[in-house]
Amino acid sequence: MNLSTFRNNIQTNGYVVLENLCDEKLIAQILAVARRKAAATRTALGERDIGIGSAAGFNEIVQRSPGRWDVPISPDEFGVVDNKMPWWDHVTAILGDDAEHSFSGVVSSDPGSPAQRWHTDSPHLNSEHRHAHAVNVLIALQDISLEMGPTEVAAGSHQLTNHLANPSLVADELIYQDVDTPPEQLVKNSELPVPERFKTSMHAGTCLIFDDRLLHRGLANHSAEVRHVAYFSYRQRGYSENTHFESSRSIHER
Repeated sequence: MNLSTFRNNIQTNGYVVLENLCDEKLIAQILAVARRKAAATRTALGERDIGIGSAAGFNEIVQRSPGRWDVPISPDEFGVVDNKMPWWDHVTAILGDDAEHSFSGVVSSDPGSPAQRWHTDSPHLNSEHRHAHAVNVLIALQDISLEMGPTEVAAGSHQLTNHLANPSLVADELIYQDVDTPPEQLVKNSELPVPERFKTSMHAGTCLIFDDRLLHRGLANHSAEVRHVAYFSYRQRGYSENTHFESSRSIHER
């Protein structure tokens, strides 16, 4: 897919799946670091209580939904450089050549973990729909079957999650995984069609790139294997909204 087509698909659908974008060597490197860091962090956490969501977690780990663990890992820790990554040209095609790194890490979904509630990762900034101010790159670190719970998206929903244009929507409910924010809610009391839900199995090295305002969720892991997905999130230069890691405590504080 050329960059022009990619950009058009992001603007229209809010997401693009790029199969086998990353080679085996890169995936093996990222997966090794992710497993090591996730295991060490879970060990350090121990039996301490941790709630659901970024504000209820720790600087080093957040439970996004029951059994779904998010551990931040910097590009340096991963041993990579953002502008050398195979997805970098796609990121800058959306955000511009001066795009900035926001967050990166790994989300590990335990066997038996349920599906997340639908949510966005950031709010709209203007009542008029404008181009993305942030994008996420999710990288499959192993072959992810539908049974393992890949990420599900609602196509085109990034254009409907604008709470500034639709008074029936509340930004915090969209971002913080409220029970009342399925795709159907976006078109309630209107004649607009419900955004089509999309999910697919992913081979290791495949990337899902999406607009930060797109409604999405991780599906339930019905397999016997932990599902690991790395993420690299980027923003337009100067954009500083942060709803991803909000905790002010560390697992190393007693």
